Amino acid sequence: MAPREPAHAPAVRRLTTILAQMRAPDSPLRGMLSADRLPPLVPLTVEPALADVAAIRRRLETGHLAAVRGSLVPTSPDDGHEGLILREVRGLAASARGEHWFSHSTAALLHGAWTYATPPLVHVTHEANPHVRRRLEPDVRRHHTRLLPRDRDVVDGIPVTSKERTLVDCLRTMWPAAALVVADSLFRLRADPAEVSRIMADSVGKRGMVQARRLLELCDPRSGSPGETVARLAAVDDGLPRPVCQMPVETRSGTRYVDFGWPEVGAGVEFDGDVKYSGGEYGLPDDVLRRQQQRHEDIEAAGVDLVRVRWPALRDTAQLGLEIRGLYERAFFRAQKGRRRPA
Repeated sequence: MAPREPAHAPAVRRLTTILAQMRAPDSPLRGMLSADRLPPLVPLTVEPALADVAAIRRRLETGHLAAVRGSLVPTSPDDGHEGLILREVRGLAASARGEHWFSHSTAALLHGAWTYATPPLVHVTHEANPHVRRRLEPDVRRHHTRLLPRDRDVVDGIPVTSKERTLVDCLRTMWPAAALVVADSLFRLRADPAEVSRIMADSVGKRGMVQARRLLELCDPRSGSPGETVARLAAVDDGLPRPVCQMPVETRSGTRYVDFGWPEVGAGVEFDGDVKYSGGEYGLPDDVLRRQQQRHEDIEAAGVDLVRVRWPALRDTAQLGLEIRGLYERAFFRAQKGRRRPA
């Protein structure tokens, strides 16, 4: 009798097919095989033996330097919690004894993946059982597990878990929306579905594997942004079928791609990130708004109902799910009655 395939196998086949289609030379989605950001730079330490002592003292007093685990690390007013994590990574890397790999959401950040609503914690995985001092290092989470050589990587000299190992660890342990954002972008960064499958199989019985299998079924590297991913999860959490990402719609002005939707009923969702209206490479805000309005009208004229989502709507994903369900049900009943809006 043939061995029973693992529960995650259909999801892996689906992702393998999607990635193959995206990699095709003539694919309009080929340019999406990146997370649209470079891996962040982990700040270098200042060498106190060579630097001017008075200058160091001034920079410490003004907050332009911080002492992190015995190392002096530059700071910036714009660092935010990502900057805090990167400084802690440098301090831990400089002071660590024994083999270690930054992992989970920290590795995702260092690989250049998207992150969303992740707490400012630094995750480190050790093969030897670490001495956990939660009270003394409240912002560090230490993990103890065996890592095969293929589960290890190095980014700019910093030891990290591989993209595939990081993806599975995040699916298992993070808040679902944050985990799915990381996973979508790591697949865009060419995480290998076959390796993900191996790690999933090796992780059977570990905490969080039920969630990991569900979220893997929802992963889609065609997601165009963290906001799209969160909105898509809100729709599925409300009980809607898994939507198609980058849904093609033939319009009077050519093929348009809706962020995600349901072609069988003619419903779609577009996520509007604020960056679209910030000028720069996107053009003047008024011109962007005009193009967006024309695009919206073209898609609706082709028989697809649209709802537009912006960042504030993600604060209440339950309400967002209800709104998307309302869109889907209106389109569904119109399609059932054959009263689709004329093209």
